[in-house]
Amino acid sequence: METTGAGPVRAAGSAAGALMELLESGIAPAELERRLTGYLAQGTIDEQAATAARRLNAQLWEAKRREGLLRVLYDTATDLTGIRDVDAILKAIVRRTRALIGTDIAYLSLNDYATGESYIRVTDGATTTLFHNIRMPLGVGVLGAVATGESPAQSADYLADPAKSHLASSDTAVAAEGVKAIMGVPLRVEGKVIGALLVADRHAHEFSREDVSLMESIGTQAAIALENARHFSEMSQALAQLDQAQQENLAHVQALQEMATMDRRLMETLASRQSLPRLLELLAGWLGTDIYVVEPEGGPMAGTPSPADFSAAPALAAAEESAGSAVPVPFTLQGRQYTVMSAVAGDQHLGSLVAAGVMTPSQLAILERSALVLSVSLLFERTLVEAEQRLQIELIDDLLSPRAADAAALARRAGRFGLGNQLALVVRVVAVAEGQRQKTLAAIRRAGKGKAGITALHEGHVCVVVPAEAGEGPGTGGRAIVEVLRRQQITATVGSSEPVAGFSGLAGAHAEAHAVVRALQALGRDGEAADRAGLGTAGMLLGAGGQGFAEQLLQAQIGPLLDYDAERGTELARTAWAFLENESLMAHTAGQLHIHPNTLRQRLDRIEKLLGRDWRRGGRMLDVQVALRLWRLKTAGALGGED
Repeated sequence: METTGAGPVRAAGSAAGALMELLESGIAPAELERRLTGYLAQGTIDEQAATAARRLNAQLWEAKRREGLLRVLYDTATDLTGIRDVDAILKAIVRRTRALIGTDIAYLSLNDYATGESYIRVTDGATTTLFHNIRMPLGVGVLGAVATGESPAQSADYLADPAKSHLASSDTAVAAEGVKAIMGVPLRVEGKVIGALLVADRHAHEFSREDVSLMESIGTQAAIALENARHFSEMSQALAQLDQAQQENLAHVQALQEMATMDRRLMETLASRQSLPRLLELLAGWLGTDIYVVEPEGGPMAGTPSPADFSAAPALAAAEESAGSAVPVPFTLQGRQYTVMSAVAGDQHLGSLVAAGVMTPSQLAILERSALVLSVSLLFERTLVEAEQRLQIELIDDLLSPRAADAAALARRAGRFGLGNQLALVVRVVAVAEGQRQKTLAAIRRAGKGKAGITALHEGHVCVVVPAEAGEGPGTGGRAIVEVLRRQQITATVGSSEPVAGFSGLAGAHAEAHAVVRALQALGRDGEAADRAGLGTAGMLLGAGGQGFAEQLLQAQIGPLLDYDAERGTELARTAWAFLENESLMAHTAGQLHIHPNTLRQRLDRIEKLLGRDWRRGGRMLDVQVALRLWRLKTAGALGGED
């Protein structure tokens, strides 16, 4: 019997091992399904294992697809910024767009504001002359609507779409080409719409939100590349004219030649992995002065130095003026002169270059060119950051939600952020105003760059999961977060859990940290950080809401107050709590309750009649205060078992 039963066990183990090798090698879904059918027929695996294998393979293919997409976006940005010829850039844009989106056709239009039309300038995949020669009035059809610059637009079946305005000549061209689905995004340069980038398929369908978002990213890169090409073209024409004039202005020619060299070296920085440090190093050597790169709010960009406070009013005003005018702006800060040039993409202020000292005209031109390169670098970095943020959101949901998950896959994903199932982990819940959550996420991530941990929105609040640091109390990291956010003018209340061993304890740790935050808020301690121990007696009461002793304590110590309030709709319990929390100071208590001191005295007299004259003396006062804190936590829903 034992020998006979060993065969299927070994066969099942062999099948499982073979499956894992196939998944690791990147097997195609169709081939995987063929292998699974064979294993199921042989009985070496069950349907549950087959389903898990399909799900894991789908996740691996999706990860490879995202990785490939980011790589192609990087290659696109590098290719576009390395081309100087306008026609070559236009052809590269539509060719890359068609390949990225995977459509039958891609095309780019430019706006002719003199005639009020947008005309197709270049196509990739189109076969008819009629389609190449389409001219659409601004606002008409998908092309004309996108070219106005309001927003992306699409139609699942353009010729049959009554919601879109039509033009007979363009409809004829679309029908001749066999086009059904169309989607496009506007191209903006320095706040002005110069045209549109579109894709089309010869079958009807809706383009996904992911496709639209990808098109917007390509459109932003394309607009910047076109603007760079225009600058290169203008510069080349100027050099040719100056050469024909037999160097009538030798100094001007020399400046332009230096600018050409600078442009080439600036473009080279985009192909490097450390584009931002290399850009600063290049500019510092070229301009012969200190160069800094700062956030739109004036703070230093991550990984770069900033000796001055560029968040001061003069610096911010100059950066805003530069963003609006697209030219360098001088300013003075603490007796020292600076020049700022803001990096802008469309209408977005991405950051600023700050040069120490007064700039010459040639130096100002270099600063302007450098801002264009900074825009491309920051846009690409933003794409990578947004992808990582999505990964963190998905990961934190899987770690904190008590549902079944592939343990090995979860460990690999968490390992990318320095989290391991063998580590002691701490969960922190950060409560801020709703409108400040995104700014809070950015600030915490900047402060924790290079450290293990994840930060993301979870269940409507900011949540942080980090390894516990040896020799450091659980609440220490929470206080550090409060200080980081205070410097950003954000008031944050942070609750931390006790360290837990591995991923299985994170759901309970999150509930504990959330309860601490609610307790801090209930006790009027907004803007503080604590763990259960840091709450003092309130921390001892957390989790006691469902115990019979808690109700007995409330009734024994403040039962008459609670009954009186329930019958008459008064606030004697809240008054007693505020009075004891304010160390029995009449003025502070009256101010907190927004009542007149005489009204407070009347309430205190009533409380004394209900609880006795010793309710605020000696040990009796401690018992009452503990009961009032328990009542406060209970009514705020901070105790276990409360909603």
